Amino acid sequence: MLDPDIVYLNHGSFGACPRSVIDAQQAHRDRIEADAMRFYIYDLWKGIDRSRSALGELINADAEDLVFVSNATSAVATVIANIDLKPGDEIIVNRFEYPACINNLRRACEQSGAKLVVADLPWDPTDEDSAIDAIMSKVTDRTRLVMFSLITSATAVRLPVERLIQELSAKGVETLLDAAHGPGCVAMDIKAWAPTYCTGNAHKWLCAPKGCAFLYVRRDKQDGFRPLVLSNDAYDLEPAIERSGRSAFNHEFDYMGTDDRTAIMTVADAIGALGSFFDGGIDELMRRNRAMCLEARDLLCDAFGTKPMVPDSMLGPLAVVDIPAPGLNPRELRERLMSAYRIEAMIVPNPGGDTPMIRVSPQVYNSMEQYRYAADAIGAIIGL
Repeated sequence: MLDPDIVYLNHGSFGACPRSVIDAQQAHRDRIEADAMRFYIYDLWKGIDRSRSALGELINADAEDLVFVSNATSAVATVIANIDLKPGDEIIVNRFEYPACINNLRRACEQSGAKLVVADLPWDPTDEDSAIDAIMSKVTDRTRLVMFSLITSATAVRLPVERLIQELSAKGVETLLDAAHGPGCVAMDIKAWAPTYCTGNAHKWLCAPKGCAFLYVRRDKQDGFRPLVLSNDAYDLEPAIERSGRSAFNHEFDYMGTDDRTAIMTVADAIGALGSFFDGGIDELMRRNRAMCLEARDLLCDAFGTKPMVPDSMLGPLAVVDIPAPGLNPRELRERLMSAYRIEAMIVPNPGGDTPMIRVSPQVYNSMEQYRYAADAIGAIIGL
């Protein structure tokens, strides 16, 4: 449903829905309007369970350990609200975590007297060890929680989360994995990784409707773990969970009153749609996206006379490419690309200098012709 007059090269920010997924969501909405009473009392639970089961299979997590929220930032806020922070406790993030997530942790620290510690993660790591060392060097006996991304948003680095979780867990430190770029983007294995908490957006690489994400909470942390907003059953849970046939954890997150849950119910439809594109299913889709990302990155590097910033082993289907235009404001370049060339692209500042960078994040609807057009357009703007 993308505007055909726009060269859309920014799938990584908000995703894009196939028509079949939009049609599926509308069908769910039609069911609400046909009989809202029946929908919210009976049909809602089955629809959410359907999506929970499909997502659990995709990311290798037990379905009952997953609940749905509107986005990854909401999940982070929910996790921190369920941790009893004390003065002197420490939470570790790194400088390339998503700003909104950091802001929620910062507010929690201000309110509790805890301390937010920022690790100086290299923006262009040469190997996994440099990323791990930057974070592990900040761990103390006061560390309660470490939050880190599966793929950093601004610099597009696929962090070695498997090793990070293992090393932090060995020290008794809880982990919050922000996999906003996770499901449908790169292979995930929650059971093997075993984070304490994990969140990921479905409206990005899974191409589900906007406002849809999951929150995983390890089984031993689910007792008493509650959503930010309590609904009618909050203080009378026993008969409620008997009626709905699910855990208190699932029940409280699944039913949030008169809320539009159709995006969540459509996750299963989105997974089915993406899995139908190629014989190899979503695994092949992810492989193709990563291959195009590397090819587009190399094309842009050649066009600009720059070099890849991180090893291929630390990339998924996202990468950033430096643009040799010192002093050029990223926002200005993005707006000029749109106004003059009808190109929608994510342009970000280079953390190591004063040049802009373009983030490459191709999805199946993109082509190398589009990236050649973008390279020529940027070259014309900066005078190459």
